[in-house]
Amino acid sequence: MMLIASTDRNCIHERTDRRMEPFYWILTFEAMSFLLALAAALVAGPIYLVFRYHAWWTFLLLLLLLPGAWLARFTIRYLRTAIRKNRLLNRFRLYGDRIEYRIYRREDRTVREDTVPLERIERVYVSKYIAPYHYAYRKSKLTEQQPYFHILPILYVVYRDEWKNRVLAVPFYENYDTEIWLKELRSRGIPLWATNKLLSELPEEDQLRMLGEEANSLPFPFEHHLHKELELILEEMERRERAEATIANNGGQQELRPNEAERTGNAAESSPRFVPQRSTWVIFSLLYVFIFAGIKLADKGILPSDGTVLCLVILFVAATVYQYLAKRFIFWVPLRFLLFTVVGWLLIGVVMPETDAGPGEEFMISALSAVIFMALFVWLPFGIVYWLRRKRRT
Repeated sequence: MMLIASTDRNCIHERTDRRMEPFYWILTFEAMSFLLALAAALVAGPIYLVFRYHAWWTFLLLLLLLPGAWLARFTIRYLRTAIRKNRLLNRFRLYGDRIEYRIYRREDRTVREDTVPLERIERVYVSKYIAPYHYAYRKSKLTEQQPYFHILPILYVVYRDEWKNRVLAVPFYENYDTEIWLKELRSRGIPLWATNKLLSELPEEDQLRMLGEEANSLPFPFEHHLHKELELILEEMERRERAEATIANNGGQQELRPNEAERTGNAAESSPRFVPQRSTWVIFSLLYVFIFAGIKLADKGILPSDGTVLCLVILFVAATVYQYLAKRFIFWVPLRFLLFTVVGWLLIGVVMPETDAGPGEEFMISALSAVIFMALFVWLPFGIVYWLRRKRRT
C-alpha cells in the first residue's frame, strides 16, 4: 500500500497536487471560450450598432459594455488561475529526518519552499478539509455519481522555526497516503492530536491560535485505520462540545422548549422560499434586453422578422443556466422561468411602437411562439441539470 511518487529512494512518501482530468479540463476551456465570445459580443455589438445607425435606442445598448467588460475580466482571470493551478503543483515529501515542501501561493503568485526537520516538530494535528470541485481531479466513470465537494484528510504540522512557531498544512487526497505519514511520524515519537476545526482556509496565525487552545483538540491514538479512528475521536469532541454548550445554556440562556422550537421551525418554513439571486436578475435582464434589441433590429431589417428559431435558442440557453444556478431545484423552477419570460416580453412588446405593425410585430409574435414551444422543450434542460446535480450530490 505504500506508494512512493518520487524517484528519490530516501523519500518515504511524496504527496503532489493532482491535475484536472482531461474531460473537465476541455470542458473548462469550452465554457471559458463561450463566455469570452459572449463578452466580446456584449462589448463590440453595441458599439457597432451605434456607429451603424446613430439611433437613440442604440445608445441604450451601451449599458451592456459594463457587464461585458466585467465578464471578460472574470473569464480571463478565472482561466489564468485555472492554468496556473494545473501547471504549478504543490509538493510535500516525507523523509526519515525531515519534511520538504514547495507551495505556490496563488494570491500573490509567490512560492514558499523550505525544509522542516522532524526534530523541530512539536505536534501534528489530524483533521479534515473541504475540497470543492474535487470530482474534476479524480478518475471516475461517466455514470458515477459525484458530490459537489469531498471531505478529505489533512495534517497540520506545528514546528519551531528559528524565531517562532509555524504551521505547515499538508492536505491529502486518500486516507492510506495520510496513514503512511502518521505511522512514520508516530514512530519518531511525535505527538499526534486531532481537531474538528476547519482551519485550511484560515491564515497561519489563526491556525496557530486555534490549535494552541486545548479545547479544540484531543490526543489521537492512531493505530491502523485513519477513517474509523478519526471519526470516533471527532464524535467524542462533538459530544464534549454539546455537553459544554448545555451547561452554558443552563447557567444562562435557557434552551428552547419543544413547542418553542417547533414554532421557530414553522416560522422558518413559512418564510418566503423564493428570493431572487443576483444571477436571476442578470439572466432576465439579458432576456429583456434581447427582446427589446431584437424588435428594433427586426424593424430595421437587420434581423429576419421570423425569429422563432433564434428566440428558441436564446431561451434554451437561458433556461439551462437559470435552472443550473437555482438554489432549490424543484419542478416550479422551469415554470417560474417561463412565467417571468412571457410576462416581461409581453410588457416590453406592449410599450414598443414597433410592434404595432410590420416586421417588429412579426418578430414579437414569433418570440411569443418560441415561449410556447419552450414550454415543451424546457424540460430537456431540467432533466440535464437534474442528472448533473444527482451526479455531484453527496
